[in-house]
Amino acid sequence: MYLLCASQKGLNMTIKIALLGKNTVAVNALETLLDKNVEIVLVSPNNSDEGEDGWQRSLLKKANHNNLPVKQFSKIKDASSVEYLKMLQLDFIFSIQYDQLISQDVIDTAKYGAINLHFAPLPKYRGVSPIALAMLNGETEFGVSLHYMDPGVDTGDIISQVFFNIEEIENARKLYDLCVVKSSKLFDDTIDEILMKNNLREPQDNSKALYFSKNALDFSASKINFNKCSKSLVNWVKAYIFDPFQYPIFTFEGKTYEVVSVSSDYSKNKFELPGTLVFSDEKMFKFATHDSYINLVVK
Repeated sequence: MYLLCASQKGLNMTIKIALLGKNTVAVNALETLLDKNVEIVLVSPNNSDEGEDGWQRSLLKKANHNNLPVKQFSKIKDASSVEYLKMLQLDFIFSIQYDQLISQDVIDTAKYGAINLHFAPLPKYRGVSPIALAMLNGETEFGVSLHYMDPGVDTGDIISQVFFNIEEIENARKLYDLCVVKSSKLFDDTIDEILMKNNLREPQDNSKALYFSKNALDFSASKINFNKCSKSLVNWVKAYIFDPFQYPIFTFEGKTYEVVSVSSDYSKNKFELPGTLVFSDEKMFKFATHDSYINLVVK
């Protein structure tokens, strides 16, 4: 167990931390915390984390490698889980891609609150699937946010944010990877202020909020509908590309193709029906859309 003392106002204090979450961004945060004057009294990976690195690093594996206390909660908001957290006498809870809703009872177990790292420029894109939805909506700017947690969904006060241009981002997977990099740096740049309790705290502007529930997108409905304008269709295809797990699909001459890249051709169409193939080679297909054309590169 990592146990060091932090000095504040002449007093020796032990800052006790619980880290909840998954994936590379959570592992990066844990590595940062290991270099700080804190006691990591709990690491709680998502239950889907089996302790092996895959397309993302495993938080469970990293915690075990460093001999840190690990507990995976079946339901973190259950009374037994809350009592366990109270016993730890936490100062901070950090939630990074944690997959359970955190109740006020859980938040209250940490003296200085619970802090979440969200892949979105809050108050825009509260809730689920912010990356795919940003691509779908054709956003040219995105961001990541550190914020306090409250009983709402991503509605707590902002601690720090970073914004960045995404005009050249090719698909949802590319944006996700960029968010990992930006979020890890945001955490590193802000953590000292948080631990010393002199960070900024700004309420969100609810007049600018966008919230999306788990039903906002149906990723199983991945078949391309060509009866859209090219701009909307390009955005839709980009939103559904998440290599290597998810690709938009189309069927031509009885064969189904998975799309790995998309671009628009805004030449005025010749009034072909949407979905009419106008050109193809081994890997690229050009289809008519509602107003022009779209180029699809396939696996």
